[in-house]
Amino acid sequence: MADEEDDYMSDSFVVESSKTTTPGLLWGKHALKKHQEDKHRTINEQHRAKFKPIKEREQEHRLKGLGNALSSQNKGFALLEKMGYKQGMGLGKTGGGRSEPIPVEIKTGRGGLGREREIKDQQERRKQQFQEALQRRAAQEQVYRQDFRQRMSSRFTDKETEKDLDKSQKACEHLDRLQEIVEPVEPWYWPKQPPKMQEDEEEEVEENECGSDMTSAEKLVHLTGYLRRQHRYCIWCGTSFDDGNDLADNCPGDTADDHR
Repeated sequence: MADEEDDYMSDSFVVESSKTTTPGLLWGKHALKKHQEDKHRTINEQHRAKFKPIKEREQEHRLKGLGNALSSQNKGFALLEKMGYKQGMGLGKTGGGRSEPIPVEIKTGRGGLGREREIKDQQERRKQQFQEALQRRAAQEQVYRQDFRQRMSSRFTDKETEKDLDKSQKACEHLDRLQEIVEPVEPWYWPKQPPKMQEDEEEEVEENECGSDMTSAEKLVHLTGYLRRQHRYCIWCGTSFDDGNDLADNCPGDTADDHR
């Protein structure tokens, strides 16, 4: 009994049922929608092929006429034949002239004569202006980059100058005190000292004003020159030399660039 009856819960029943499904039926909303879209597209293509627009039909007719070779029915060609001209020959006594008719340029727009050329010239001018604008922008960016590098280089140089000046002031004070020099030759030759008493503030202001009109680079030149003359010392070499000859022979120079 169990062998004769079908088991509706088994996989074999599902597979057998799928085989007996009527072909051509669409299941699901997406499949039905796609079928409708394909059907409408096919109908539109058939309608478009049967009823072409007027402009398209005129274009096809025009191209067909231009593609046909001239025959004796054409009055101009008939006159040429009466004068001895044959199909494929060139014009002129020697036959070296034009063998094909001058091509026809069809004007489809509604603009006046020269309008298309004017539009093309405008497009060319806009393109050229755009290229020039890009070139100006690139040149301006290059100037900005160079200016930025110069400012950064100048800032780095100023920091190096301040660092060398501070080193020179400390060395000058140390070497001057070794020679029992109690006061600097110039107030700014030594590092700035903190004020000991309030009554000394005015004197300190006067001392600072002595070198206020000089830049750090100018101060560094004066101070390193003093160290080389007075103490035979070079801050970049970091040593004191025996005499002037020893300094001239063994020191590369009197600037930071000479020691790099």
